[in-house]
Amino acid sequence: MLKAPFTELPYTPTVASILAGLDVEYKDEAFKTELIKLDPSKKEDRQKIINDYIIADQSYLPYRHRFVLIKTLEEALSDNNYDFDSLFEYDYDSNNPTSSPWETSKIKTPRSFFEDIFRTANEIWKDDLLKAASEDQSTW
Repeated sequence: MLKAPFTELPYTPTVASILAGLDVEYKDEAFKTELIKLDPSKKEDRQKIINDYIIADQSYLPYRHRFVLIKTLEEALSDNNYDFDSLFEYDYDSNNPTSSPWETSKIKTPRSFFEDIFRTANEIWKDDLLKAASEDQSTW
């Protein structure tokens, strides 16, 4: 069983965990200020958000973990009914904050935001993903 890095717990990423790099709760003001300046609906800003915050935040993950994370996103993207909007909404019932500093209304087509993450991660992590895909995942 693939374990979460630095733990003995199973690694079971969610689509929401992809947004961990956007979480501003425990970051300094400079981080928040720079991130909030970016508009996730503008192409150039979106790509900077994906590269500098989302992909960079996952850089500690070994190749197998990256593969599992991207497969999780791929499964969500293949589901036409997957609610990507909810990943940017505060859940008042459970008191669970979103990782995103932007509300859903600030992101035009949240699904396309995740499609862009998927495309970029596949480009940047191409070698890692190919290496993991060539292995027998049942042995992890």
